[in-house]
Amino acid sequence: PKADAVFLMWVLHDWGDEECIQILNKCREAITKEKAGKVIIVEAVIEEEGEDELEDVRLMLDMTMMAHTTNGKERTLKEWSHLVHKAGFNHFNVKPIQAVQSIIQAYP
Repeated sequence: PKADAVFLMWVLHDWGDEECIQILNKCREAITKEKAGKVIIVEAVIEEEGEDELEDVRLMLDMTMMAHTTNGKERTLKEWSHLVHKAGFNHFNVKPIQAVQSIIQAYP
């Protein structure tokens, strides 16, 4: 049976773009389209413009991922858009929360 939602937290920043597209594609295949299924991703989103009080922490996490993984990194909104669309999702939204992470919801 298909799932209504798939939840990923601190998973995709461990992987390069091609691996993330493969993971997201499998998640998309697992959710239902009829009941507005979605993939919920909780990850840091690097801001290209403007700054909030947690942006330095996000950039530090990005450097940590580069040092400890082969292709892992924190991503900008533009990079998240590329990944979710390449994985076959029609639309997505990002909800900032009062934390280092944001909530990204991708819909088939």
